[in-house]
Amino acid sequence: MQTPPTTVPGIFPPGLPIDLVKCWSSLFNVEGCVLEIAKSIFSGKFENVEAACCKAFSTLDANCWPHMFPLNPFFPPLLKDSCARIVPNSPTHN
Repeated sequence: MQTPPTTVPGIFPPGLPIDLVKCWSSLFNVEGCVLEIAKSIFSGKFENVEAACCKAFSTLDANCWPHMFPLNPFFPPLLKDSCARIVPNSPTHN
């Protein structure tokens, strides 16, 4: 018997690909990170994104980005650049 994929009620609808849940999970592991990113998406301001959240974001596979931010493809590179200033030694994705 196969175990159903883990979902977060209200955020990840059932049946969502497990990869997307894995993409988001590293951000959910940092307290307040998803909220910081959501605020940045709507305000266009990145100064409230803390270093721990930037570290988590910088470790995301770039292949996650189009699935995580389908309505704003320019957001991940902007946040990545902002995070590079906050966490200078964070890995970059091409």
